Amino acid sequence: MKDVVKKLKRTCPFGLYHVLLSLLTTAAAILLCLCAELAEERYYLKWDVSSTQVSRLSDYTLAQLEGLTEPVTIYPVYTAGSTLSLKDLQTETLLTMRLASSMVKVETIDPVTQPQRLQELAGDIANVAEGTVFVRNEAGTRVIRLNAEDFLFSQRMEEDVYTIYCGEAMLIGAIERACAPEVPAAWFITGHGEATREECSRLTLQMQAMGLEVHSGALGIMAAQPGDVALLMDPQRDLTESEALALVDFLDQGGHLLLACGADTPWADLPQLQGLCQVYGLGFRDGWVVEDATATDAYVERPEWLSPALSADNGLLDALPGRLILPRACALAVPGIRPGITAHVLLTTSERAVLHENTTGDALAAAPGDISGQMLLAALFRLEKGSILQLASADMLRDRVETTGTSVVDASENLALIACWLDEMTGQKGGATLDAGVKELPNQLIRFDSEQTRQRVSVLFLAALPVGLLALMLVVLLRRRRL
Repeated sequence: MKDVVKKLKRTCPFGLYHVLLSLLTTAAAILLCLCAELAEERYYLKWDVSSTQVSRLSDYTLAQLEGLTEPVTIYPVYTAGSTLSLKDLQTETLLTMRLASSMVKVETIDPVTQPQRLQELAGDIANVAEGTVFVRNEAGTRVIRLNAEDFLFSQRMEEDVYTIYCGEAMLIGAIERACAPEVPAAWFITGHGEATREECSRLTLQMQAMGLEVHSGALGIMAAQPGDVALLMDPQRDLTESEALALVDFLDQGGHLLLACGADTPWADLPQLQGLCQVYGLGFRDGWVVEDATATDAYVERPEWLSPALSADNGLLDALPGRLILPRACALAVPGIRPGITAHVLLTTSERAVLHENTTGDALAAAPGDISGQMLLAALFRLEKGSILQLASADMLRDRVETTGTSVVDASENLALIACWLDEMTGQKGGATLDAGVKELPNQLIRFDSEQTRQRVSVLFLAALPVGLLALMLVVLLRRRRL
């Protein structure tokens, strides 16, 4: 290599040699940057088992551990000599929790040599797999079970399956449930073609990290209690009369309802649900909402993917570091005035928004019947005991948007906002967001307007840099020859 360089120096003119050297150096730098960016996007979510990542507890977890007033004992279940990689992750997390709080005790149970201890916790030990963890309060009156699969959250992004270790979030949520005097639950209502718990797995994980128990069930059989939250997510079929009455009783007794629809919800085919909404002075408007393309913060990648700005004056959240993404949203009806019910508007569009009645047409094309002006996107209704949170986009909480297959939840602050609102509804002490031991998916997976601008600037910079260097070298070469 040295001989090649020496020969090149002898045969090439002085200026040309340095021009070639500059170009090669610049090309190598550009190639290195492109490879680094590609590696970051491709391997951002690959399972990270490094101790520095697992052992670093979030501020929320540290605050909750510091506030513990009674001891809890955590029992991971592993046979002696187990080589499961999950064991290393759990052991590291539990060690850091134990060191952070004297109220946390950890005792490993070997199901082979200690079946009696395991039976005291689980009852039936036949279905207890390695990696299961039990969290028990000091009195032994509450035992929370976490299965091994609860610690690993997997998602398919394009052709790759990414696995995230979310042990810290699950453990701190279980500790809160074990120590709380009352544990509120969240119920995904089923039976009407709604978005299921499985379709909203990130939302489920968020609520579990907050200390909520998460269940699914039909309205007639779910064992919801006052203070629980029912989630009715994008129903495609109507409630029965008895189900509507059951939901009214649930709300009157102090229950809470998260009701989310969207542009594709067949609102006209849901008379029972419409009647229920009218009782509380709320409702939805048919169609989908788009924003003027000149409002750069109004949509993400597509005009029907709204990204409304959250103002701090709603009293529920002072600051939000990221962006909200509401795909294919409809609009809320103007809240009606009812005795004993107060309405708090949470999200609105700009004055440039348009409500298209035709949800199958071009999102940018105006059509007869379109309505322009500011649209309501989210509102909180406080009842005498319970409350109703109304959202104009059910897709904002799904793992995948069916029209694109993209996860907007992972590239937004939707979960943080919902956690804040659920805390407000249930009167909790403040819930965790998924920075508690869970890596967020990269924002690059959804192209924001600002990111597109940044990328264009980067491309121009990378293209202009070698051209500028080449021009500079040519100027220097010409000047040297003149001299």
